[in-house]
Amino acid sequence: MTKFIKMLGGIVICSFIGGLLTYFGIPLALMFGPIIAIIIFHRFGFSFPIPKHTITFVQVALGTSVGLMFNQVSLKEVDNLLLLLVMLVVCLAVQFSFSFFWFYRKVGWTKQEAMLGSVPGAMAAILALTDHTHTPPQKIVISHTIRLIILIFLAGIVVGSNNDPQPIFQLPQLSLESTFWLLVIVAVGVISGLILQRLRVPAPFMLTSLATATLIQGWLDVPLHFPLMLTELSMVLIGMNIGNHFIVFPLSSLIKNIYSSAQVVVINIFLTFLVTVFASWLTGYDISVLLLAWAPGSMEAMTFAAITMNLDAGFVMSNHIIRMVIIQSIPSLVLFWQEKRAKRP
Repeated sequence: MTKFIKMLGGIVICSFIGGLLTYFGIPLALMFGPIIAIIIFHRFGFSFPIPKHTITFVQVALGTSVGLMFNQVSLKEVDNLLLLLVMLVVCLAVQFSFSFFWFYRKVGWTKQEAMLGSVPGAMAAILALTDHTHTPPQKIVISHTIRLIILIFLAGIVVGSNNDPQPIFQLPQLSLESTFWLLVIVAVGVISGLILQRLRVPAPFMLTSLATATLIQGWLDVPLHFPLMLTELSMVLIGMNIGNHFIVFPLSSLIKNIYSSAQVVVINIFLTFLVTVFASWLTGYDISVLLLAWAPGSMEAMTFAAITMNLDAGFVMSNHIIRMVIIQSIPSLVLFWQEKRAKRP
């Protein structure tokens, strides 16, 4: 009972700090706020446990959210669509390959750490994969967090700070029909996820929720939206999870890993720029739009930057959704194939 009260108190405190930062317009504050809170409270001798099935909840929430958004992609009017999609995959491959080489060859990470730390985005999916593979997540979490911080900082420079405060708390407005279908999506995602979990498929609940939400939303005429409160709660829990990984490192090791991760992000941004210049030359599409659309993460910040710059925000968001679907699915399938291959005599 004491542990439950301590856990609930931690979630409330972290949510409050994240909400306060959100009010002041800090991007992704519901994730970064809990990270800061966990680190500060740890310095004063306080620790907050997180719920046992946090990763499962986050997988279902994120998979359902992305699946419901996937049917809203606005690429029908884009010229050279196939070529742009191919270049998106090429860009992802360049980002991943360089990061993997740097972490594995230069920094000395293990292959599993380098692979998971090199995926350009989808931190929640990567946390699920580290849990599945029993890979120490600390370095990987730092890599993904630093990438997010740098991207959000750059987007903030482009956009400026004169944006309105973001909503902190919003009750879900759901009809009976949409509530029913959301419950069906969650139920099917969880049940089929349990089946994949028995087959030792990595991040099973994210894959099944993503597929279920995409199929059901594509079949229905009723637009479905995942409740914002649950998305916000998943961000708070991710932040608490990340914060608990940060406090494991001594300060010297933390600084060393932050420096290595920052180097990778900066060089990756430069490589992304080179790919977008080439893609723009091939297709005639605006370099600024492609750079925001193919940035290695932070869909919210990049989409907001596109809106502020009067660029094609629909194209930017659509590319990020496709990127998220790819990087949430492929690492799980690759790890599953590797495990099956390793078990063969």
